[in-house]
Formats: sequence, structure tokens, C-alpha cells
Amino acid sequence: VICVTTDMVAMLGLKDKIIHGLKPVTGIPDGQCLELRSADSQVRYSAEKQRLTFIIPQAWMRYQDPDWVPPSRWSDGVTAGLLDYSLMASRYMPQQGKTSDSYSLYGTAGFNLGPWRLRSDYQYSRLDSGHGASQSDFYLPQTYLFRALPALRSKLTLGQTYLSSAIFDSFRFAGLTLASDERMLPPSLQGYAPKISGIANSNAQVTVSQNG
Repeated sequence: VICVTTDMVAMLGLKDKIIHGLKPVTGIPDGQCLELRSADSQVRYSAEKQRLTFIIPQAWMRYQDPDWVPPSRWSDGVTAGLLDYSLMASRYMPQQGKTSDSYSLYGTAGFNLGPWRLRSDYQYSRLDSGHGASQSDFYLPQTYLFRALPALRSKLTLGQTYLSSAIFDSFRFAGLTLASDERMLPPSLQGYAPKISGIANSNAQVTVSQNG
């Protein structure tokens, strides 16, 4: 008996109504294996090649694109912290007067937990004058929490962020935003329409088609 688990089914990119209609294999306890074989589909295993092959009708599948990974196969990644930085230092040595040093540090700190991403941009500057005095400043331009919402093809952001709009000027604000993210779509579905350009040297007929 070939045991097709729920995790394996989730990787196939089947439509939700097809997944909900699958029944457990008789004789296997706790419904661990699902019956995927039917008059329209086949499951084959080659012991020689160690290969499991699924033959499934196209009507059962979600949208497929060779250059796109469906949301069912996305991973939230591991729990981890991150810190990137850029450090610059300079010294001013005039022919007359005292030497002064300046330092600048900036970057982003963050923490990932499940689907959530916490980010905080930071800036630090310090000026040491030749008179024994020093001046320093630390600033957090924005701190925000965000996560992807694959079902909505969108990104949810909470905290300090910037307005991204093709109509209004960008400005920083504190609040909540829910914005579409075209990067979650297959390449062929991103954007309004492809740009078509060219020069015809004579009378010509141009035909535009998609996916063949």
C-alpha cells in the first residue's frame, strides 16, 4: 500500500475542494494515509528508481507556473535574529587647529518568529572635537512588525512605516497597513499588461496571445 500523507498532498498544489474530498485509506489507523488513486488519477512507485509518481488531472490543480512556487510550499523559515550594519569613520586634520574625528553607524536589526518579522532601522553618529568635547546622537527612524498574508496576496505591516502610493507623496506614519504584494503572484500575472514594442518595416498583422 502506498501511503500518501497529508504533508505530501499539501505539496502537490491541489485545489482545496479536492483535498477536502480525499478519504483515508481503509485499514490504516488514525487516517494517516489518504486515497489519491481513482479513475482519473494514479499513484505509482518505482522501487528500482526510488521514485514516486503522481498522475493528476489538470482540473484538480491550482494555478501552476514553472517560475513560481505556490503558497502551499512556502516556509516561514526558522526563528532567528539579525543585525546588519555599516560603519564609517573619518578624521579631519587641518593645518591649523585641533584634529577631530567623526563616526557614523547605521543599519537594521530584526527578529523572525514564525510568519512575523520585526525590524528596526537605527542610526548612530559621534563627533569628537579636538577640544576634548564629544557629541553623539542615536536615532530610530522606524520600527515595524510585518507578515505575509498569502491567502490575500498581501502584506500586513504594523508600526512606523512609509506610505507607498503612485498618487500621493510618500510620508512616514505610525499605524497599520494592508497592501497588495505582486511578488506573491506568478510572473505572468504580475502587472496590468506586458509592454509590446517594435517597428514594422511594412504592412503587418500583430497577434498577441498568452500561454500559447
